Amino acid sequence: MVLPLSQIEVGETVRVVWVASEGHMADRLAGLGFVPEEEISCVLKGPAGGLRAYQVRGSVIALREENIGEIFVQVNPSGR
Repeated sequence: MVLPLSQIEVGETVRVVWVASEGHMADRLAGLGFVPEEEISCVLKGPAGGLRAYQVRGSVIALREENIGEIFVQVNPSGR
């Protein structure tokens, strides 16, 4: 099942399916590692409407909620 990244809980590992952002933001997210087939983990959720942090390619990246809703993921079948 494909879900927006905003629905992933701390500790969950997922695989990026597609990114709906356009232009500069799409390029920025791709440069940070939010690309199809990349595995990412949620490491921190701030208060409602705040930042969330994800581990991507060995780095922790914080994103705003509006950008998180444009990244669609699939829960990793291995359950890691």
